[in-house]
Amino acid sequence: MCILRTFFLSIVCILVTSGLLYAESGIVKSFAGCAGRFSAEMEHAWLLNDPKAQDYELRRGRFISLLEATTTANNAEFVLGHRVNSKHAHARLLQTATFTSDEVKASAARRAAKQYLDQCNLLILGGA
Repeated sequence: MCILRTFFLSIVCILVTSGLLYAESGIVKSFAGCAGRFSAEMEHAWLLNDPKAQDYELRRGRFISLLEATTTANNAEFVLGHRVNSKHAHARLLQTATFTSDEVKASAARRAAKQYLDQCNLLILGGA
């Protein structure tokens, strides 16, 4: 697993240094969004005393590692802003899914949150 992670991070670094990835491009934006979403999931799991919190923390850490490899001085502000906005948006979905009395809204929020996490998990080798 560690060898695959090192290999994947090396490939990402090569792509960044060759100019193929930019902050506004899909992959860096996806990494930032996923780091934010897993931060929200982790904090929500802590709130509910859910044992999945540790898994969310590990997944969040993977995306933070990817962000550290792809963030430059030129895109750092954009990356941080997108990460924070994604975290807040995902936290709102989780709050609606958990605490609203409207079952239709709760169900829709649960589905949306799950779909976002499923998309994030596809970005990580062995993430599903």
